[in-house]
Amino acid sequence: MTQMQSIRRNGDASQGISAMIVFIAIILMSSVISAVVIGFGEKVFTETKTDAQENVPSIKGVVNIIVLEIFTLGTNDEIHIVFELPYIEAPVSDENVAWVVMCNPSGSNRVNFDEGDFTLATDLAGNGLTSLPLVEFETAVAYRMIIQLEDCDLEEIDYATLVLMVERGRTQEWQMNIGSAPYEGQDLN
Repeated sequence: MTQMQSIRRNGDASQGISAMIVFIAIILMSSVISAVVIGFGEKVFTETKTDAQENVPSIKGVVNIIVLEIFTLGTNDEIHIVFELPYIEAPVSDENVAWVVMCNPSGSNRVNFDEGDFTLATDLAGNGLTSLPLVEFETAVAYRMIIQLEDCDLEEIDYATLVLMVERGRTQEWQMNIGSAPYEGQDLN
């Protein structure tokens, strides 16, 4: 009987040693997996920080049109615009705001367009056609400008599109309903 007990103890010891080896293997595998997960997480956060440092900040530029009307009809038509930039975080240069007027003359398959920046904008006391002394726009201050058109003849079209762009801001589009009989002072807003 003592020999039987001895065999039984050896079998129990063998099972215990096997269980201990499996337990150690599981601990080693979990530590390797943990190290890989922690390394991956560190790499993701490091790259996110680098991306944030490399991104160009937005100035949240949105042009708010207060008045948009026909100013002059004739050889070179003009549009009067009164506007503000209410949501900008810092002053914006007048060269960083641009406009495009696109029109499709009646009976034509081509699109004409005029374009420019806002260097001629003035405050409300100005005439809207002077490039200095205004060089940048402040937040929530109203300005005016006369948009001079050379290629779009407002008397030959029924509608036009005005596109306003702010660098690192938004691009906005307005449909201007000119109609069949435009007149000076006609509201296009």
